[in-house]
Amino acid sequence: MSKKDKKIEIQIADSKVTVGADQFDGYTLSIGKKIIGEIAEFDGQFAVVKNGNVESFYKKLEKAVESLIEIYNLGK
Repeated sequence: MSKKDKKIEIQIADSKVTVGADQFDGYTLSIGKKIIGEIAEFDGQFAVVKNGNVESFYKKLEKAVESLIEIYNLGK
């Protein structure tokens, strides 16, 4: 029996991201009502933020989004 591919909608919303004690402009990624991660924008670079700490930096927003989705899928 084949399994149907399930379409999942990921939403990206503008938000303020807290890193340590500072707040930066950034984005929040969510699936439904569950937030899967945050991305902060630093001097033209994008940082993946987990629990208020920077995990990694990327030059393009698309790469940061891909990274967060991979982390979310591997954690399931």
